Amino acid sequence: MARSLALRYDGRGVEREELFQVAYVGLVKAVQGYRPGPDTDFRSYAFPTIRGEIKRHFRDYAWAVRPPRRIQNLQASISAAEGELAAGLHRWPTEHELADRIGVPVEEIRDAQRALGCFHPTSLDAPLRVDSSVSLGGMVPDRADTFELVNQLETLRPAVENLGDRDKLILRRRMVDHWSQAEIASEIGVSQMQVSRLLSRIMGVLRSALAA
Repeated sequence: MARSLALRYDGRGVEREELFQVAYVGLVKAVQGYRPGPDTDFRSYAFPTIRGEIKRHFRDYAWAVRPPRRIQNLQASISAAEGELAAGLHRWPTEHELADRIGVPVEEIRDAQRALGCFHPTSLDAPLRVDSSVSLGGMVPDRADTFELVNQLETLRPAVENLGDRDKLILRRRMVDHWSQAEIASEIGVSQMQVSRLLSRIMGVLRSALAA
């Protein structure tokens, strides 16, 4: 479990073996802190504990581009609150739950989470996928064509608003929070295959809205 969690952060600027070691530390802390009970299981407690340890390591040692001190401090608070909330909720907390626990606006939580890319910035020349000839920079909107961008955004807005609550959550977790399908599946209580099918259906709805 520790190695599997560590591998989710592989390629972000920290060596894989170092990630494993940090995850093992989190596992030991989980063993030491876990108290068995009828409503809890070790995995539900250990998962956020190990993940929190990995995120703290990134926060303290892995900056490639250092953001403002306010963002750094907020990320530290988020990291601590995430582990506590996840252990109690038995799922990863939402932005609003984090904001309520820390006592800051949701917008500040989002700012801090966007800055996570400072650990290992991606080159604009990097391909979108291993087998793709399209670069990340090629997908950046052209500032000269802002009308088309605004038109697409305004077309998508009502389509997204018409989605069900679960579909909205899945879309946010995948496209905004960049969660893996496995993490989404764990939160909403379905299989990873079901998440893949739900995402395909949601994207089909949005593509239809754009085409129309």
